Amino acid sequence: MKSPLLKLVSPLLVGSLLLVATGCGPREEPQATTPTGSSGAPQSPATPSSTDPTSAEPSMSATSPVPTAPVPSTEPSTEAQRAARLAAQMSSREQAGQLVMAGVEATGATKATLKSLTKAGVANVFLRGRSKLSVKQTSAVTGQLRSALSANSPEGLDAWVATDQEGGYVRVLQGSGFSDLPTAVTQAKWSTQRLDSTWRSVAKELQKAGVNVNLAPVADVVDPALGSANAPIGYFARNYGSSLKSVTESIRTVNQALSAQGVQPVVKHFPGLGNVRENTDTTASVTDTATSGDSESLRPFVQAIEQGQAWVMVANARYTRIDKKNDAPFSRALIQGLLREKLGYDGVVISDDLCEAKQVASVPVGERAVRFIDAGGTLPLCVDADKSRTMINALTKQADADEQFAQRLEDAVTVALTAKLETGKE
Repeated sequence: MKSPLLKLVSPLLVGSLLLVATGCGPREEPQATTPTGSSGAPQSPATPSSTDPTSAEPSMSATSPVPTAPVPSTEPSTEAQRAARLAAQMSSREQAGQLVMAGVEATGATKATLKSLTKAGVANVFLRGRSKLSVKQTSAVTGQLRSALSANSPEGLDAWVATDQEGGYVRVLQGSGFSDLPTAVTQAKWSTQRLDSTWRSVAKELQKAGVNVNLAPVADVVDPALGSANAPIGYFARNYGSSLKSVTESIRTVNQALSAQGVQPVVKHFPGLGNVRENTDTTASVTDTATSGDSESLRPFVQAIEQGQAWVMVANARYTRIDKKNDAPFSRALIQGLLREKLGYDGVVISDDLCEAKQVASVPVGERAVRFIDAGGTLPLCVDADKSRTMINALTKQADADEQFAQRLEDAVTVALTAKLETGKE
């Protein structure tokens, strides 16, 4: 990635940069494209499966060593310097608004919601739910959002407008003009050429619709022994086959295709949901006791870091071999230690939904955002627009009371703004 390492944006470095210059998926349950019941729960796929019969590669071991990604250059880019300057000029409330990604209905936000988000300083949104609007109609929705939030970003930088367009049961935008993507399990059986061309078409659709961030592809490697018993991924066939080779090659192609058309890809859910049975969206205390910082299942994420095109979404589960006491989004050992320092990732880290997920429900809403930023995260995702304001208030209050946290908040804003500046440059 081109963004600066978080550890570079220390108080001393920010000062020097200023002298030189004077960054789910989400709560929405995967739903079938066919009608669902009144509860909104997804219809069960007819033949859920996570196996990849075309792959002859042996199944991965959860404890085999994974290579450490190369450490990026420590020399800050011009964009990083400019981002640090902009971040330092903001109040803590303005900084918080740059980070919280608020969920709005994909069919359009109400006037009251738009007014509320604008007043709160929100600069990034996530299109949630399911929409039958066409590409053109969706473009009108995103245009309205951008217009409302334009005053909240410095120097005319564009808002991030994200959605979940994986394919299969996780496809927010389903109206005319949007591709009817099959599940990732099906996509993994295609040739590289077909996968690339299909995703380039999907990216063009998203770009025309005004969406510049797609929370895809899924990089989770589902344990073949679990298969469809893996509720968050395998049950809905969200995984690109069941081998490391299939997953790694597929997400590399998808990342390249999205990025080439100006849509930001996001690999998820670090460090992987392939070894759990329950879904963190609907269940609490989901725990992975197999994955470690050296597991082979990290390889898809490592190659994505090396590829340098995708952001990373952190899962909500707890990984006891990495941090026994904290769920992943609240674990500094996992985000700052493993992802950033060991694996060398210096870009945007986005959370899975922190507002409606049962896994984190025992933690007060505002505290969830504070703990995520404190752990080294960048964008706390909140699919509930009202609760997103609670997060902004909590981040502001904590930064005003805690100098160390205030610096971490500013570091996160620098990473986020660097990503926006680099996108604008391209």
